[in-house]
Amino acid sequence: MEVQVAETGPCSRSLQIKITPEQVTAHLDEVYASAAQQVQVKGFRPGKVPRKMLEKMHGPAILEEAKGQLLNRYLEEACRTNEIQPLGKVKVDEVENIEVKPGEGIEFTAQVDVKPQFEIPDAKGLEIPALEEEANDDEIENALKEIAHQKRKIQTVDEAVEDGDFVKCDYTFVDEGGDEVHTKTGVQLNTRIPVNGVEASAYSEALIGNKAGDACEMTIVFPDNFEKEEVRGKEGKVKVHLHEVLRVAAPPIDDELAKGMDFEDLDKMRADLRQRISMEKVRLGKAQQEQAALDKLAEAANITPPPSMVEEQQQSSLAAYAQRLQQEGVSEEEVQKRLEESKEEALADAERRVQMFFLIDAVAQQQGLSVAEPDVKAELEAIAQANSTAEQQLTAAQVFSHLQEQNRLGELQLSLLERKVRDFLRENGQIVDKTEA
Repeated sequence: MEVQVAETGPCSRSLQIKITPEQVTAHLDEVYASAAQQVQVKGFRPGKVPRKMLEKMHGPAILEEAKGQLLNRYLEEACRTNEIQPLGKVKVDEVENIEVKPGEGIEFTAQVDVKPQFEIPDAKGLEIPALEEEANDDEIENALKEIAHQKRKIQTVDEAVEDGDFVKCDYTFVDEGGDEVHTKTGVQLNTRIPVNGVEASAYSEALIGNKAGDACEMTIVFPDNFEKEEVRGKEGKVKVHLHEVLRVAAPPIDDELAKGMDFEDLDKMRADLRQRISMEKVRLGKAQQEQAALDKLAEAANITPPPSMVEEQQQSSLAAYAQRLQQEGVSEEEVQKRLEESKEEALADAERRVQMFFLIDAVAQQQGLSVAEPDVKAELEAIAQANSTAEQQLTAAQVFSHLQEQNRLGELQLSLLERKVRDFLRENGQIVDKTEA
């Protein structure tokens, strides 16, 4: 076998491989000998089927299988002897045109990606932003307002009609001569949804500012679907008599609101919000510190991600997106359209994910971080507890079996390693309080 290696990119290699006729012939002899043991032909004992008969009966299939075996075998050997560790998918150029023939050699070119070469600075002491741990009064008040907003409901008010309000009313249609055409009673109107045939601005202008008990009128051009055919297309009036003004409003922020949220009073609710908001600020703050450190390392490393790994990550992301859309009942045509629109974003995300994979690995190697068996066991137990219910208690062993069946144990290991690296960067970072500048 002859091998020539060419660098085709920062982390890409091209391997030109020549397999000698002798190597091809020896491999074909092995393949046909194996086939003779497996193929059953009447009148011949296992292993005694003549090769000529095998070639006639199964020749093309055997040669195709032999081609795959030869390419894999000598590609692996070429990588091993040249100290190349392929990453992602390996592509063989024009593989469909490669033929295997007894007594003839094979030449082929394989494109492989390799681990990118880069350096990172010392991961200790990287500048990270200061952590704000306590919720402030404004945040608590905003949270209370949001809760009240979620509890808003429509209710009667004694005030004048405002934009967006509803009114309960009776209204009467009259024609150009002032004669009554049609009346509707107990109707609810909204200032932003005009009566059909009434110009929108004139409609809202007529309603806004009135109170319960007031009356107003507005010009209408009777629509083509109006109940009375004789006035369709003609001009008339709508006379409105208001009974109630209704407004969607949030309840007051008081003890009653707190009791509706299962708190003894508003003070207890405030205390709970302060605790929960503080915990969330700490969580987000730690994540920001970790990301700040990783961003500094990524900028210094300038990692070029292997194209095949990026492509695999992009395709995986798009496939998951397509599955979600299909589950939502989106048409196939719309799915394809959205996938096309998402390709660039998915590519950028894939590049970032692959870069982060190598960066995490580099920090772990630099600082001697690794995932041990107790780490995995603790995580399995945590997953089991988080997914257990009163009806079904999961065990760590069951979670392990499930992940093993889904081929996701490696994913778990990577997740744990990333967590260790992030914790290390945060715990060993140099706090910089931007507010002191």
